[in-house]
Amino acid sequence: MSYPALRWLRARSSNEAMPTDKRVNKLKSVAEARQAGFTVVIEDVFDPHNLGAISRSCDAFGIQQINVIFETHPEFDPKEVGKNSSTATNKWLDYRIHHGAEEALRALKREGWQLVAAVLDPAAESIFEADLCAPRLALLFGNEKTGLSSTALKLADRKVMIPMRGIAQSMNVSVSAAICIYEVTRQRMARCPQLLSMAPEQVAQTLDYFLDMHEHLGRRNKKRRKERAKERLEQSGNEEG
Repeated sequence: MSYPALRWLRARSSNEAMPTDKRVNKLKSVAEARQAGFTVVIEDVFDPHNLGAISRSCDAFGIQQINVIFETHPEFDPKEVGKNSSTATNKWLDYRIHHGAEEALRALKREGWQLVAAVLDPAAESIFEADLCAPRLALLFGNEKTGLSSTALKLADRKVMIPMRGIAQSMNVSVSAAICIYEVTRQRMARCPQLLSMAPEQVAQTLDYFLDMHEHLGRRNKKRRKERAKERLEQSGNEEG
């Protein structure tokens, strides 16, 4: 039995918020379906709703960790801001926050990630023709106005672009991210399926994270319900007075 399962059994004998068997099985199946060796890096996206939409695509295609760089734009909490566009999937994802592009990307390179920049450059590889079966692949996306910084482009190992046939030669960053994430996932499933599955210990860590989030959200929602009930009582008392 895995560590998270043991942890869940301990929760059953305590006063902690306890997920149902159905909920645990759902979280377990999601943890097992997360991809190994695939992440995205979002550099200075200033609209939280775009990050929320990217988060939704990451969850849908099994990316657990998102790297977010805040360097030239104000920082915000990805778990709290933009949750409408993410349909609340952001609460189950792991956000690794960085405060400088160079430091963040050099750290990822030291960890063995191949950095693939999504760019608007006809000289870049078509994402549909590029071989995207690296064991550890990080897709880089820039902000809505200027794209990736010169630092990110310099440190990228490769550059890819989405061929387009319309009048407009650019798309919203969240749409571009969804297309690129899908294409990497499609290639991995077709060409290198051995890279998809996480090791058992990674699955266990992810499930443990999900169970932590379940407990945290349960406590938070319970607190909010109490606060709303108190407000209703106070409002009712004021109206009677």
